[in-house]
Amino acid sequence: MSVLQNPENLLGAEIRVVTTFGEEIEGELFCVDIGGSNSVVLCQRLDNGHVNYKWTKTNIIREVTATSAPPAGAATEELPYVDLKTVEKRAAKHEEAAAKAAAQVGVGVSELAQETFNALAKTMEPEWGGDDILVLGVKISPPYDPTSSITGPNQQVVDRVKKVLVSEMSRKQKIRGL
Repeated sequence: MSVLQNPENLLGAEIRVVTTFGEEIEGELFCVDIGGSNSVVLCQRLDNGHVNYKWTKTNIIREVTATSAPPAGAATEELPYVDLKTVEKRAAKHEEAAAKAAAQVGVGVSELAQETFNALAKTMEPEWGGDDILVLGVKISPPYDPTSSITGPNQQVVDRVKKVLVSEMSRKQKIRGL
């Protein structure tokens, strides 16, 4: 068994790989990473315009056959311009959205607590404070009963949160009853 010294030279070539399991994979050699993940990625262009990528560890490859050489000039082909500031802004936006979504999930709280939080989140911006729900300066503590678990310095705000919570919980019970 011979080992290809510089598999990177075949980037862009159409190849057929046979694995030790007998699976045959055909496609363009898209990526080679022998030193890191010890794997190759084959690109399969489909008739409908879509693309599949097959990632294969090199230690399960039994046979490789090149069906066509890489296109002329493939090694010197330039990649398109990518505005890194736009990429950074987009990444920051997605990170912020993920952090916000994670903050919406209570850690170590009951299903009722999460349902209560989700009901309030439809019209307000609640936050978790341990297993307490904090919204508009009001604290909702376990067992999350709208009639006895809501406390706060402003009675009008307490009444508003109570009204929203009672309304959402009765709506949920109606949906469950149907």
